[in-house]
Amino acid sequence: MTDEHKMLQNSAERYLRENYDFAARQHSIDRGNAIDAEHWRAFSDMGWTAMTIPEAADGFGFGLADIAPVIELFGYYLVREPLLESALLAGELIAAASEAHQTRYLPGIIDGSVIATVAQQDATPLTRQGKASGQRLQGDLQFVPSGGIASHVLAPLRHDNQPHWVMLDLSLEGISRERYQSHDGRQGAHITIDLPFDDRCVLVSGIQAEVATQALYQRAMLIGAAEGVGIMQGALDLTVEYTRQREQFGQALASFQALQHRMADMLIQTELARSLVLAACHAWDNQADNASTLALAAKAKVDAAARTVTQEAIQMHGGIATTNEYKVGHYFKRMALLESWPQHRDALIAQLIQNRQASITP
Repeated sequence: MTDEHKMLQNSAERYLRENYDFAARQHSIDRGNAIDAEHWRAFSDMGWTAMTIPEAADGFGFGLADIAPVIELFGYYLVREPLLESALLAGELIAAASEAHQTRYLPGIIDGSVIATVAQQDATPLTRQGKASGQRLQGDLQFVPSGGIASHVLAPLRHDNQPHWVMLDLSLEGISRERYQSHDGRQGAHITIDLPFDDRCVLVSGIQAEVATQALYQRAMLIGAAEGVGIMQGALDLTVEYTRQREQFGQALASFQALQHRMADMLIQTELARSLVLAACHAWDNQADNASTLALAAKAKVDAAARTVTQEAIQMHGGIATTNEYKVGHYFKRMALLESWPQHRDALIAQLIQNRQASITP
């Protein structure tokens, strides 16, 4: 890790530790705020929105392995602002589009004025209906993460047996959304689209769109996995702290060997997951032949291990862990949602097995 990467990680950790208070987060959710505008401005001012944007587009050009520790912090502190969706996913897909599209959208991604999100991997592609002179773009996007607060959405389009990706301004007439609050405190949306087709919204098409789709969702797996590692670490740290303070039979819970063994297992699972995620991020950055397999393996491993770790944390805390005011239960809630992003872990495992079988078939 270079000094520049260490500086980024240290500044992120310091800001979130000193400013991203859990009680304030919950109060903001209770007031119905979908996003904390002050935090969002700070993320942009500190350059977090530009972390993986190419240097040619005024970004830092960091790889996923460079910023994986920062993504972990977002899980650790339960950050709910859509930085990962907007800058690390949507921003990367925009960076693969034409220079005109980059000029149009990337400055907004970097300064935070554009908040973009991405449809789920299993989303039904939009369609173009009608005659060439009056075609309409139509479709429904279900369970769009951070869709309630986003200003734009990236959506797949299928037309003439060719894949495309479009960038849509959600304020356009003909786009409606039904907002809902997910159990991790974020605001998702179901988005309905029925508006005149404008080819200027098309970012990439054909083979370029196929490559972009694969890259987008593999990055989403790695980003979700890195956030999951941060969640595991946060649940573990809270559990260790709680068992040191809570007493039973005149002794701290942490002194009981049975609980020590369980916490040791939580630590082992966390470190194994972290190592696999970092290896997968390095493979992705270096375009290794096994990058796709490692991305699947990392996300599947974190999904399973994080569920175990967060459940153990709840068990060792007892009833207090199920209250809305206590943090540890919210780690479980966020991880439960990440298990289905960008697709459910069962589908990940099935795809991983399929890839493995294909690689050994003569």
